[in-house]
Amino acid sequence: MTRFLFRALADLEGSGVNEETERLFAYHHATKHSYHSVRTNPHFLDWRNQPDPFRTYEGASLIKLPAESGFPMAGTFATMAALAKGTTDGGSKFQEVQLDMVWLSRLLWHSMAISAWKKVPRTSDRYSLRVNPSSGNLHPTETYVALLGFAGIDDGLYHYRPDLHALELRGSGNWTEQIARALVLPWATESSLIVGLTSIFWREAWKYRDRAYRYCCHDLGHAIMSLLLATCALGMPGGVVAHFSDLRVTKALGLAESDEAPMAFLVFPPESPSTSGRLTSPPQQELGGVPNELSLDEVPYDLLLGMHRSTILSDAVEPLPRVLPANIDSAQEHPPLRDPAPDVPLGPTVRRRRSALDFDPRTPPMERQQVEQLLDFATRDWPTDWRGNFGGETTSAERGADFVTPYLYVHRVRDCEPGVHRWDKSSRRLVQLHCGNVERVAAYLSLEQALAGNACFAVSMIADLTVASRVFGNRGYRYVHFEAGAIGQRLYVGAEALGWSATGIGAFYDDDVHRYLGFLEEGEASVGASLRAAEHAALVMLGSPSSRLAAQDQDWREPAAVISESGEEHLSGPPQFRKNEEGASPRKDPRTLPQQVVYHFAVGRAIPDPRLEA
Repeated sequence: MTRFLFRALADLEGSGVNEETERLFAYHHATKHSYHSVRTNPHFLDWRNQPDPFRTYEGASLIKLPAESGFPMAGTFATMAALAKGTTDGGSKFQEVQLDMVWLSRLLWHSMAISAWKKVPRTSDRYSLRVNPSSGNLHPTETYVALLGFAGIDDGLYHYRPDLHALELRGSGNWTEQIARALVLPWATESSLIVGLTSIFWREAWKYRDRAYRYCCHDLGHAIMSLLLATCALGMPGGVVAHFSDLRVTKALGLAESDEAPMAFLVFPPESPSTSGRLTSPPQQELGGVPNELSLDEVPYDLLLGMHRSTILSDAVEPLPRVLPANIDSAQEHPPLRDPAPDVPLGPTVRRRRSALDFDPRTPPMERQQVEQLLDFATRDWPTDWRGNFGGETTSAERGADFVTPYLYVHRVRDCEPGVHRWDKSSRRLVQLHCGNVERVAAYLSLEQALAGNACFAVSMIADLTVASRVFGNRGYRYVHFEAGAIGQRLYVGAEALGWSATGIGAFYDDDVHRYLGFLEEGEASVGASLRAAEHAALVMLGSPSSRLAAQDQDWREPAAVISESGEEHLSGPPQFRKNEEGASPRKDPRTLPQQVVYHFAVGRAIPDPRLEA
């Protein structure tokens, strides 16, 4: 949105609307899906106008990176554990790392590169998949690296080309210092590496329209975690900075009239004192290369642009408020962390990861221990400025604050009763809220996608929008989606490491999720009525013989959730989950719910995808 993004931000100099948090709730409510909205507001894709998935800078110097240059044998779960502790996989804060083109190639090859190709049946057209997943495989996230002191490559600001596994030189000189000053991080002015992530909203909006801002932020969370895991395994721990003056950083990167919005930076403290005082050239101010036009025409989506505008921070960014983690008083009562076993190397795991198109419901069940291991590592701490555990010269050992809680729809997990469970991070255990077959419910809530019922389990990620907005204003909307994406990335990689598959689901019936989980009271159109209407239209077709078998079980712990002899679920009980659990009445106004769903996920045994090339 070259013209539209620039116009939306044109008059924000010196002021903003970040504190007007009613905008956050208004946007989230306006972009909700419902059973009726998807039928009354259809959208047809204009394939001739599909945005190019690859940004290029015509005329910029191109530097090819060595492909398949190897990777440390760091374990997948061991790397997640090391990231949570603020160490490398070797257990120390820093390792001696040889920063050169090979190291940089390994980083990008195992975090942001193309990992596979698919071929469209009948047309033989090919399209790429990447290590970092993306909603609709549209990839709005662009990657920039500022390098200082890397062997074999000049200091400068580079744009990463995943289609070529190459770098485009945007400007030579000491760009890490310029970016660090724009981020107001004086300790990082001599950093050897800063990774900048921008988002091109139009790529997602082409398909998902105004709701696309959510997906862009999901994708950023996935990309952030993909990069953090790779750098941790490569011996260079760092953290994420996302609370900055947008206008100042945009100008510093030369993106003031671009279709890209800077959204997050991965910053790595100076590797050693030996780099201090080295002579460097000032950054080249005239950037090289002309960005390509991504499509013939761009369609403005005002709700999306308005939401982004409302999250902008002015030049006078105040210090980040300190957010106390939930249940901080019981921090010392946590059970010991699990050993990361079984484990497999991270490198081939991330290159092998795919988004499942569907799952095989006939597969043997997952082990409960595997599910708990996945959730444990996927929700562990990670270093970011807004979580309150990153921002200085070293990563703080303090626990970060969480805004997202996973709720599970368990279908096929050994030694775990089917039903709805909440993941309690403080005790690292599943808390069962409802007993019964929920395959059809999970599929319906996930926009009538059968894969959520065919999986071994599905997840609703519930974010505390009220706390996030009270602390950070509208900017908190970015952070909760970043967090959901980061959890999702670890679920993806962890499932792959355990021999399973996963997929992220950005589309769901928002308020039906809230009603079913008890955050919102039933309205005139109940979840059960909508589910039955969808099945009547043959949109949700799950065999679900387990529903009929479950009807024979008389030992119901949640008597209101009854499976009839026909296998039809009566859904009058589940809205009482939170009332039973916490003794609080559900909020009636869906526009201002404190806790709302921001992401869905599913894990199971993927069916083969015939479009994948060997």
